[in-house]
Amino acid sequence: MKRSVSLLLCMAFFLGGCAKVQDFGSSVKYNIQGEYYLQEKKFQQGSKIFSAAISKEPQNPEAHYYYGRFLLAEDKTDKALPHLQQAVSLDPGKSKYHFWLGVAQGEMGKVELERRSYNEALLIDPKNTQALTYLGNNLLKAGKYEEALEYYARTLELNHFNPQALYNRAVILRKQGRLPEEKDAWLKYLHAYPAGSFARRAADRLNSLGDHSYRNHRLGVRTVTLSKIDFVPFSDMPSSRTYPSLNLVGATVANMPEGVLNIIVYQLNNRELARKRALNIGNYLAKQFPDLKKNNRIRLSWFDVPEKRTVLNTPLRLNESVRFFLTDFKNSDKKTGRK
Repeated sequence: MKRSVSLLLCMAFFLGGCAKVQDFGSSVKYNIQGEYYLQEKKFQQGSKIFSAAISKEPQNPEAHYYYGRFLLAEDKTDKALPHLQQAVSLDPGKSKYHFWLGVAQGEMGKVELERRSYNEALLIDPKNTQALTYLGNNLLKAGKYEEALEYYARTLELNHFNPQALYNRAVILRKQGRLPEEKDAWLKYLHAYPAGSFARRAADRLNSLGDHSYRNHRLGVRTVTLSKIDFVPFSDMPSSRTYPSLNLVGATVANMPEGVLNIIVYQLNNRELARKRALNIGNYLAKQFPDLKKNNRIRLSWFDVPEKRTVLNTPLRLNESVRFFLTDFKNSDKKTGRK
């Protein structure tokens, strides 16, 4: 009798162990599948696969988690939420489950629940940079600026180049009127991310503080953000660190079917230096992009007065500067030279 009971217990343990191994194997498979379809942005296909997985294994938290992720990606937040809740309920020890539940809650305007979920994620994994960043975003929207700055600082300790933390930190410093810190924050963002719509906004905000280390230039339908056009000290020659900006201007215009690139140089009280600098920039671009020279698509101008411009309702005066813009080819005189 005792032997029979022992045998039954062993069998029960063995079968239970098999079930656990099977669950583990399924979760590994789901993780590989889920990450693949997310990275490839095959959201519809992933959604179908994990809907079927839940039908097969309704108690598997990884299946619910990935199904929720795909529903979120398809903007079906109301349907995603219960599956992410189920993932957390089935396995409350996974930081990523709490984080994505918070994302879904945030999408549905449940701000307090969203914040709670991010905090739960961080209790499990204090180095979850997504949770740190999104918690900062949540606090920023709530006007809790000092708390948000704290979480952005923690994010940047782990990832110096986190774009949201870099950008939103500067936004908060602007709201608080901490101008020197704001300027430094915009510079750090632009050093890391010098292109795109957020870079354009950052450059304008930096310029409004009187710093022109970066500047937006309108080239036809495109606006490009360039680092300052510098020259070799006490010289009219562009410095080598300026070449990437000049190359971006040249390539942008060369890829446009028409339009004349205007290069305007300002140098207070020194017209001759302004002229030489304009000529050297024009010569560099003509050498790098010969079609611009061949088709007379470069026009130079120079002035011995400051450039005056207004950025974000702030009037600015630049004693020396270089400005690029595009004019309609048909309305141009098609000649290179000072106008």
